[in-house]
Amino acid sequence: MRTILWCLGLCGLLVSAWTQGVTQSFTYQGYLRQGGAPLNNPSQSMRFRIFDVSAGGTALWDSGTLNVNVSNGLFTVQLNPPASIWTGADCYLEIQVGATTLTPRVLIRATPYANTATQLNMFQSGIDNPNRMVITHSPPFTDWGLQYRDTDDSFHFLGAGASRMRIGLSDGRLGVGVAAPTYALDVSGDVRWSGVLQGGSVPWARITGAPSFLGGSGTANRIARFTAANTLGDSVITQSGSNIGINNASPITPLSFPSTLGNKISLWGSNASAHYGFGIQSNLLQIYADQSASDIAFGYGSSDSFTETMRVRGNGRVGIGTNAPTARLHLEFNSNSTANATLRLHETQADFARLEFTNTNTARKWHIAGLIGSTLADDRLNFWNSTAGDIMSIRGDGTVAVKVLEITGADLAEKFPATEALEPGMVVEIDPKVPGHLRKAQGAYNKRVAGVVAGANGLSKGIVLGNLEGSCDHIPIAMSGRVWVYADATHEAIEQGDLLTTSDLPGHAMKASDPSRAHGTVIGKAMTSLEKGKTGMVLVLVNLQ
Repeated sequence: MRTILWCLGLCGLLVSAWTQGVTQSFTYQGYLRQGGAPLNNPSQSMRFRIFDVSAGGTALWDSGTLNVNVSNGLFTVQLNPPASIWTGADCYLEIQVGATTLTPRVLIRATPYANTATQLNMFQSGIDNPNRMVITHSPPFTDWGLQYRDTDDSFHFLGAGASRMRIGLSDGRLGVGVAAPTYALDVSGDVRWSGVLQGGSVPWARITGAPSFLGGSGTANRIARFTAANTLGDSVITQSGSNIGINNASPITPLSFPSTLGNKISLWGSNASAHYGFGIQSNLLQIYADQSASDIAFGYGSSDSFTETMRVRGNGRVGIGTNAPTARLHLEFNSNSTANATLRLHETQADFARLEFTNTNTARKWHIAGLIGSTLADDRLNFWNSTAGDIMSIRGDGTVAVKVLEITGADLAEKFPATEALEPGMVVEIDPKVPGHLRKAQGAYNKRVAGVVAGANGLSKGIVLGNLEGSCDHIPIAMSGRVWVYADATHEAIEQGDLLTTSDLPGHAMKASDPSRAHGTVIGKAMTSLEKGKTGMVLVLVNLQ
């Protein structure tokens, strides 16, 4: 087995709680590779020996075979040699993985008295010892790190051998960029701070190397600013209690501006005539974006996590529930119950709430007005014209009153349940097996004929009756008016004006040529013709007889 060991950690002594000494246990960490890949073995056989020479010699201590967990090449093991092997001299750790002994041995450098002391001593005795590095970056960079200087009892943080910061233990002075500070805080270079430097007032401050003092005078409650080099004076900012004024000597709110017209706050943009902000004009508060393609949105959350509820586009469109309004006012809302209206008009008196429509053509106007009365029958939804008055009124009980009713559809139909699938244009009859239900008409001169399924050939229905609860899937059957009907002219042509009855072809109509059988079976009168020998569609004026 070819195995490569990389040492990732140092041997760490485990210090006991008693001052009499320390335990001799230490932890060793390493990294194993086998065949170029990290080794993985939850129970890897390993053995550790300590020697006083780098090669050969007799082991001072042998751990015996240990089962070590190796995960992704990494392992950690606690070793427990006797105290007698630590003499202050360097030792070497030999590692055996399985049957393979790794070379070279790992050097364990001596640290005098480390295994019998409860603290780390820089020196053993005396004063004015030479400077000593406590922490170094690495062997190639021994002049980078933390150094202790015994001559003046100070710690120095070194960079390239130069003292970058000094802390004096005896004089209590801190030097930044100064190796021998003469003040409690001695800094060489620029200084920046945030927060209060000193509570109360500072009449003046001296800057080392400056030709004069930094000082000045100003108005009470004004925030100071540099009015010239080394000179302080008033700024445009005033503080009065907890209120701040900008060009306002007597702020009345936490942030106050002067009572002048124009731009007040710029939130974004460098162009005074095109930016995001707030302004004031005569009797007008302005909120604006920089151009017509920019929008203003209202919502909640934060800029990075924003839930939008309303948007005002630069082109004047307003969207509530949508960020892309396609009209001057565009509302979007999932109104899934009568308690959640998309738009609500509330009249504060016992009167109509009105929605008004006007334009520039005339002074006339339309109102859609709703009234909640004292009873359901008193409720009204009126369509009102300023010249013609009420045109249509819908009562709360469902009654509709209208002066003139014009319907663009072509027939009068009523919804019926069916016992089989029906298509527009089919002739239907009362199902003899299921009273009240309809099916395709079967047989010539059928007295159970009930009408024609409305809506064939795109001819829309005029009035549909029977829109009762549960009737949404019922079929509209034309009982009067014009509809297209499936017709059978196999035996006799159909001419305009012919009476039509049921055919032997299910769901079809044919010419009623036998007057003795026609009574009670006539569907209506043909308005178009169909050649003999063909089947097709015929327009019929429904009039059951």
